[in-house]
Amino acid sequence: MPATIAKKYQAMLNWRPNLIGQFAMSMLLSLLPLSIVVIVFLNALNKQLAVTQSIVSSNYQVTKSFNTLKQELNSLERATRQNWVLKSESLDKLIVDKWQSSLQSIDELKFVNTNKEYIHQWQRLYTTLQTAHVKLVEQKQQQAELFVPVSDLIAELTLWLRDKNEAQITNNQNELTSLQASFINWLVALIPLTLIVGGGFLWRISGRLKGLTTVIDKLGQGHWQQKISVKGSAELVELGEKLQWVQEQLHMLEQQKDTFLRHVTHELKTPLASMVEGTDLLTDEIVGPITAEQKAVLELISQSMVRLRTMIDSLLSYNAIRTSKDSLSEVEFSLLINKINSHFEHRLTARQQALQWQNTLPNKPLALPSELIEMILIQLISNGLKFSEDKQSVTINLALEQSQLCIVVIDKGCGIKEQEKTQIFSAFYQGKHSKNVTLQGSGLGLTIVKESVEQLRGTLSVEHNEPHGCRFSIKIPITKNLGVN
Repeated sequence: MPATIAKKYQAMLNWRPNLIGQFAMSMLLSLLPLSIVVIVFLNALNKQLAVTQSIVSSNYQVTKSFNTLKQELNSLERATRQNWVLKSESLDKLIVDKWQSSLQSIDELKFVNTNKEYIHQWQRLYTTLQTAHVKLVEQKQQQAELFVPVSDLIAELTLWLRDKNEAQITNNQNELTSLQASFINWLVALIPLTLIVGGGFLWRISGRLKGLTTVIDKLGQGHWQQKISVKGSAELVELGEKLQWVQEQLHMLEQQKDTFLRHVTHELKTPLASMVEGTDLLTDEIVGPITAEQKAVLELISQSMVRLRTMIDSLLSYNAIRTSKDSLSEVEFSLLINKINSHFEHRLTARQQALQWQNTLPNKPLALPSELIEMILIQLISNGLKFSEDKQSVTINLALEQSQLCIVVIDKGCGIKEQEKTQIFSAFYQGKHSKNVTLQGSGLGLTIVKESVEQLRGTLSVEHNEPHGCRFSIKIPITKNLGVN
């Protein structure tokens, strides 16, 4: 039993709503305050309408009864005046009945509206009418002036009742206006809240998607050891699991490809060394004299083997870039420049070319992978020398700008056509060279540069060098300077 409860509790912790559920919850949370305000407003409006209906009904009943009473009193006054002349017993009896009916109508008015102010006014009318009744009916006084207080009070009450009805209607309209204004104010206040809640949902989803984008970017950069953990809705969690599976598959394929490249290139080196050695023996005529035609063939074979060796070295470098880890070492550029000069010494001498270094870097080591920096410079310089004519130079600018290593390699060769700029960094791409360029490369040099720069999280751009040639610009961020206190 405890195990079952623990499983249920764990399931509750692991439960994640899907995107539709989260959207529904977000809409519910955003619309709930608005719905409450609408319900409260409708309830208040219903009560106010009930009050309005009650006021209208009460005013109608009071006005109707009061008008009926005025008609009765007018009729009573005319009958009384006529009876003073006619002296009719039947008319006298009718007058008595009308007096009683009028007094009874005033009593009924007290029950139509039980407000104290109304009862007070009807009581005044009842007292005045009762006084007139005593003098005119019981005391048999025949004086028309006795009707004046009643008439004056009736006129006064008519104006009072009209003003009272108008005041009640005005107050009720003000209440409705105030209720409407309050409702609008609540709506205006809740709209930002609704937008914030809805925006929070979108921000949350955007954040999760941004996390997925970061994971995918790292996968594209070859970070196979990262742990993919995506939080959020059920769909995003499932997508994270799929990405984890894709990462494992890509890592396995990458390892297989790297193993294949490594084995192939190393296996190619062994027979190539034998071929080079055999060709050298034939060229040096160790095994016997050769003719001029045979020497030309051997020269062609030697050139092809040199190119094949260059391609194998490029493949090894390309494979090293793709399998290298983010290891941080230090670069001493003064030593690196000497090392690169030595690397190209024979090539520079053969074509009477030169390297012009413009180094403004501080005389301190920089926190960068030395092997990658060296490989970038060698490939760019080799590319520049290859497409430059004899006796020309390649310029290399080294500078430090805003914690970034800036490398600019400039040559005066044939340049790159505009339509080829998007393709020159593709693996094994061979551009359309100038007629004077006969040396073919492996097509991996600029690809190695591009992937090295990407691994260092830098930027790489290429543009024309006026009046001719190419300018490769690289900017690599430096996290810290080694040897700087």
